[in-house]
Amino acid sequence: MKLLASRLAAVAAIAVLAGCADTAPAGAKLTYETSPVGATIYEGGQSLGIAPVTHSYPAAPNGGQIRTAEVTAVWPSGAKTTFWTFLKPGDDNITTLARPANAPNLQADLDNAQKYASTEERLKAQQARDQKRSSARCQAQQQGGVVAGIDDCN
Repeated sequence: MKLLASRLAAVAAIAVLAGCADTAPAGAKLTYETSPVGATIYEGGQSLGIAPVTHSYPAAPNGGQIRTAEVTAVWPSGAKTTFWTFLKPGDDNITTLARPANAPNLQADLDNAQKYASTEERLKAQQARDQKRSSARCQAQQQGGVVAGIDDCN
C-alpha cells in the first residue's frame, strides 16, 4: 500500500511539474508612451498607432531575453527618437519615449498633445470602471446573487 501511495505521489509531482512547463510565458509586452503625448510609433516603417501603444513580442527561441525591434516615435513637428530594449519572458512593461529637447517646433507638438490629454484621462477612467466591474463583488451583483450597499458596478 505504501509503495502504491508513493508511486501515485511521484506521478502527481511529475504532472504538476509538466503543467508548470506549459504555463511558461510565451513572450512579453511593452507599452510605448511619449512625452509629449500624441507621437506616432513606427516599427519597421509601419505605424503601430498613436502612443500609448502596447506591442507584444514573441518569446526568444532559446527562452532567454527578448530583443525588441527598433521603434521610432514621430511627433507632428517632425521630431523623432528611436528606442529598443531587452525584455524578460512574461514582462509587461511601459516605457516613455521623450521628444528630443533640441528638435524645432516644440509648440506644434505641445498643441497636438492637448488633443490627447482629455482622451487619455477618459481612457484611464474607463479602464478603472472596467476593472471595478470585473471584480468578484460586481460579478456576483450583476448575476443577481448579492445586493450591495454600494452600487458602483454600473
